[in-house]
Amino acid sequence: MHLQTVLILSAIFLCNAKLPRLRQHVPELPQYLAQNSHSSIREELTKYLAQNSHSSIRDELPKNLAHNSQSSIQDELPQYLAQNSHNSIIERRNERTNRIVDQYRTRHRRESFNSRSYESGLVWAHTERLDDSGDVILRWVNTDSSITFRLEARTRGYVGLGFNSARNMRKADLVVAWVDDTHGNAQILDCHGLAFEDRAVADEVQNYELISGFQNDTHTTVEFRRQLDTCDKQDTVIGEDTLQVLWALGPEGSDGQLPRHVQSGSRPLRLLQPLAKPDSIPLKHWDVRISNFTIPHVMATLFWCKVFKAPELTRKHHIVGYEPLIDSRPIRSGIPVMEKNSLSPVHHMVLYECNEDHDKRQWNKWSESEGFLGPSRPGELATCATPIAAWAMGSKGEFLPENVGIPLGEKGGVSYYMLEVHYDNQELHQFLDNSGIRIHYTSSLRAHDAALLGAGVGVSALHMIPPKQRAYSTVGICSPECTNNTMPEEGINIVSVLLHAHGTARKISLKHIRGNEELPRISEENNYDARYQQSRIVPGGRRFFKGDTLITECTYDSSSRDKPILGGYSATQEMCLSFVLYYPRTELAGCYSMTPVVEFFETFGVKEFYGLNMMEVEKIFLSSGTLDSLPPQLEANIREHSVDGMQGDDQGVGLMKGLVIKDPPEFRNKTFMAHLNEMPWVEPLLTEQIEKTLSKGWHMTFCKRRDDSWGAPIQIQNYPNFTEITRNEASEKSCNYKSVRLPSMTTTGGTASRNTLAAAILAVCIPIIVLR
Repeated sequence: MHLQTVLILSAIFLCNAKLPRLRQHVPELPQYLAQNSHSSIREELTKYLAQNSHSSIRDELPKNLAHNSQSSIQDELPQYLAQNSHNSIIERRNERTNRIVDQYRTRHRRESFNSRSYESGLVWAHTERLDDSGDVILRWVNTDSSITFRLEARTRGYVGLGFNSARNMRKADLVVAWVDDTHGNAQILDCHGLAFEDRAVADEVQNYELISGFQNDTHTTVEFRRQLDTCDKQDTVIGEDTLQVLWALGPEGSDGQLPRHVQSGSRPLRLLQPLAKPDSIPLKHWDVRISNFTIPHVMATLFWCKVFKAPELTRKHHIVGYEPLIDSRPIRSGIPVMEKNSLSPVHHMVLYECNEDHDKRQWNKWSESEGFLGPSRPGELATCATPIAAWAMGSKGEFLPENVGIPLGEKGGVSYYMLEVHYDNQELHQFLDNSGIRIHYTSSLRAHDAALLGAGVGVSALHMIPPKQRAYSTVGICSPECTNNTMPEEGINIVSVLLHAHGTARKISLKHIRGNEELPRISEENNYDARYQQSRIVPGGRRFFKGDTLITECTYDSSSRDKPILGGYSATQEMCLSFVLYYPRTELAGCYSMTPVVEFFETFGVKEFYGLNMMEVEKIFLSSGTLDSLPPQLEANIREHSVDGMQGDDQGVGLMKGLVIKDPPEFRNKTFMAHLNEMPWVEPLLTEQIEKTLSKGWHMTFCKRRDDSWGAPIQIQNYPNFTEITRNEASEKSCNYKSVRLPSMTTTGGTASRNTLAAAILAVCIPIIVLR
């Protein structure tokens, strides 16, 4: 408790932060100081007050307290804190921000422009709507070291833009801009969000440079730039990872006053995106879409598969890009309607190329049919195994680099494709859907034939994430035996990667192992957001040789979950996949791994089930969880426990809920799912050991060719032994430019020493308080 009091005092004097429970700790202060008269913390506090007699923070203390001796501080500091409530502390923080804003208004810096005489000449590489209605538009372009923005918003007050790893403004990097209503001059203010509340305050160092700004009767528009890495702890580093881009609109006339915003929101975006443009020549397109399919309100998860016949082409063409066609209309009183804010249940779509078959009549019949529910599709559709286009939520699609294209009509005849659509309808609404993918193709062939390769963790209920975990990792291996058997001698060139998981994933990386060494990551996302799954270009490409290993690793945050999460296709379950675009094209379509069945159940202390031996259980999982050929009583028992799991592709979820444990005796007569739910997941030693066993232990590897045959035998092998790469971010960082420091901050002495002392105290106290 005493350490908690010291932290509160330090935060007030050094950071002016909001601490709601400040007053309740005040009575304990005299007793603490009396008991710790020789403590280093007390000496540091006294020394700090003595050395900062002219600082802005010391000015906030009463003069009699600021100049008094150490013993007087012990007596008068509690009284001062009791008299100065939390509200007055916040008022002083606001006064500091207002002083900075006033300096912007009164001085004539070059960042202030008369908007009527300025016209932007910049060409914007990217444009995104930050809100659903298009009232806030963000445009940007970047160099290797800086980024320039144009923010257009429907407001005549201030407009705010922010960057954070979370979807709120706490500790966020913020910039607030406005146009003076009297003189029409634009102003900009570098801010940050407080740690304990949604409030913006000015940074000590101003790192945003205003280019221009103007407003009309409805909109405010500002252009500004900053360094990608300002070397300022109050600013976010803009890099390859996804950021939560925040926006806020102030009330009319709020020119720098920073009152509460009237509108706000956030959107995940990756700001450093290499451009991939369509050909300059006209492209043809082929719309592959579902037609008038009714999504029933009784199914939360639904997979629908539809076969399509490609355009009849006399020779090979190249697919050079694709984009989503989302058209889902809610059915109200039996009539499909257009609703502005209605969210589509389309979760992701994959277009697969089907292996050629001599029975054209059967494939034509399937292409003319409505389609099939995922678990009931014809077995022949298993040959539709090579992904051509993969789309997930938040993606705008993709145009391939100018040197590669995916073959279409390669044999001069008719080809068949299968569109697989995953609908996530957790709200159990009824929809009429006409969604799909628009394929762009050209007769002008590119230099290389490309293909997509699926890799990662095999979709199965054996892919388990425990609850109550902040960072739990799983891995899927593409083995060297698979790449040896399916790739050419010269290897392949990786162009781009789509990383895919569901809502609890926070990090995904695609690792590249050669021999016993890890090479730089092919692709990596440290702020994964399932709402934004855009393909990632691999800068310069990556040469991948036969015999190399791919490892897809996902890290999940399940701290808000009370029960384990099983792998599966539902949005409430989890995946860990990477779709790799590469050239030249090979026969390889998929390369995955999962925990072997026996090792999985032994990890949780289970040796035997009633009615099925482990070999039979393994057979069910290898057949995607189908329950065919089971004893009728056992099948009925499993289906009874898996009503929700059988709505879509089950992948063994129903089996996990229906298997009853026979051995060991202490778990006897429990279903395996009940056993999982009762495990003490809050014990870190338990979850750490499970994570190590399932991720870094034995893996069952799968290698599938485009014709659905095995590219290499199914094998059980240990996690590869290799030396992981290490990164020294401090040595890689270069901050050779100067930040813009406000005059108000440069005239106050001792800033560096204050920050050093603050950091030292907070670094020691915060972990202790969190643990208490």
